[in-house]
Amino acid sequence: MRASAGAAVLATMLIVAGCASHPAKSGGKATNGGGYYQNDGPPDSHDIDISKIPDAVPRNAPPSKYGNPTSYSALGKRYYVLKSAAGFTQTGRASWYGRQFHGERTSSGEPYNMFSMTAAHKRLPLPTWVEVTNLANGRHCVVKVNDRGPFHDGRIIDLSYVAARRLGVVAHGSAPVRIRTVTPADYRQPQAAPPSPGPAPPLRAAGNDNTPARSATRGTPPNPPAAALGYLQVGAFSVAQNARQLHDKLIAAGLGPVRVVTPDARTGLYRVQVGPFANIEARRRTARTLIGRGLAVRQVDG
Repeated sequence: MRASAGAAVLATMLIVAGCASHPAKSGGKATNGGGYYQNDGPPDSHDIDISKIPDAVPRNAPPSKYGNPTSYSALGKRYYVLKSAAGFTQTGRASWYGRQFHGERTSSGEPYNMFSMTAAHKRLPLPTWVEVTNLANGRHCVVKVNDRGPFHDGRIIDLSYVAARRLGVVAHGSAPVRIRTVTPADYRQPQAAPPSPGPAPPLRAAGNDNTPARSATRGTPPNPPAAALGYLQVGAFSVAQNARQLHDKLIAAGLGPVRVVTPDARTGLYRVQVGPFANIEARRRTARTLIGRGLAVRQVDG
């Protein structure tokens, strides 16, 4: 049903209130080295366990009642909202915003929460879920786009404080990123294959577990084959040397075996993956260790 003129005006006002009234909305440090923009910045306490804050989970949600006009104007420029986010990808720089905007209304009408995995984008429909990959270090996470911005030239997405922390962006103010939309189907984790008919050969679990894997005995279901357990991807890099450095760092920390998967036509990135695993528990234990080291972990097929 076509929205009324009054609703359209209200939606545009919310966009302006949520973002355009803060033209330089970004928690990144000022280029002159003098602190943060205006009163923005991180929360007073940095004692936050980022590993306990999960990615935003994509879901099939209707378009937001606010924040999705055909077009809107900010800082003298007109922006056209995409009708669909399907297949959208973009490369550019990410910035972030924090305490100055915490609790304020976003363009979608939701309050901004710097401790939630959210972001702002100029053109994507609200809400949209995107995977953001920091091209400088390979970290990645999924955020919900529920706001408009950033309106700095060259910046494509404004991350919440915790999302920026997850990606290693806070200390630098901004970082090169690639974003792509994700759907519930994309985000669904692969399930382990059913147990094999025979015992799996004993393998050393990733994480340098010195306890030998137990062979299957009568009455005990055998472990799935190592390939069925997949790998834990901890980084994706456009430069091979960066991938190799992370590989070597993980090996030195006793978190092997680790492999570097060469780029393919789909990603074009060198992917660092830990595995294979002797059993599901070994995979879970290793995932917890990697997350505790600040790495973004994703299960992938072997």
